Amino acid sequence: MLPRLVLLLIAAASLLPAADFREFKKTVPLEKGGRLWLDTYKGSIRVTAWDQPQVDIQARIEPDLSWMTEPVDDVEIRVDASSGSVRIKSVYHDRHAFLQGNLPFVRYTIRMPAGASLSVKDYKSESDISGVQGDIEFDTYKGEARLNGLRGALDLKTYKGTVRASFAIFNSRSHVDTYRGSVELALPRSSAFEIHAQLERRATLDCDFSHTVQSGRREREFRGTVNGGGPVLRVTSYRGTIRIHSV
Repeated sequence: MLPRLVLLLIAAASLLPAADFREFKKTVPLEKGGRLWLDTYKGSIRVTAWDQPQVDIQARIEPDLSWMTEPVDDVEIRVDASSGSVRIKSVYHDRHAFLQGNLPFVRYTIRMPAGASLSVKDYKSESDISGVQGDIEFDTYKGEARLNGLRGALDLKTYKGTVRASFAIFNSRSHVDTYRGSVELALPRSSAFEIHAQLERRATLDCDFSHTVQSGRREREFRGTVNGGGPVLRVTSYRGTIRIHSV
């Protein structure tokens, strides 16, 4: 009985991942007017701003225990830096794991210069971005994101994700596009801007700002003027939901 128990324990141990997690830490310089690029697949993204001319990167790589766990050592955090830009990428070396959906999670915690711009390309992470004063490009397939305290231009694209973006001030041309996701935009009540909307039949747009409306050339295309007009907020969707509200 005892030898059989030993064999069972050895077999069970062979199924465990080599390591429960792996950590990555690196700090690189970035000018306050530079740009940070992040390309990742799944996990989480937390970005905050500080007054230092550098990017502090911390990442925790964790296995996905839901099915046929891939080792965390198969993930590389690649960082390329220059004075004007920093590029961070989650590199998965096992291409077959993409089809199985069991890639490890990469959980980023990043601090970047407040005045720098940010570009994120993501598949299905949970994201929390705050304090970034530069322009933001954010592209996620089906992730969930909160973008807080925006002061620059926003270029947001999602397929079926859920995004909430709040502006501290709205003074730059911005664009929001979702295929069938949900996007909520919060703007200061005193914001002056133009709304340019192009929506397919299944898409919905809700705006609680008082505005004048002009119809466009297409049936589901219109333009609105809020508080006398200003920078253009362009919204496009096939069957998603976009809500613009004042705070």
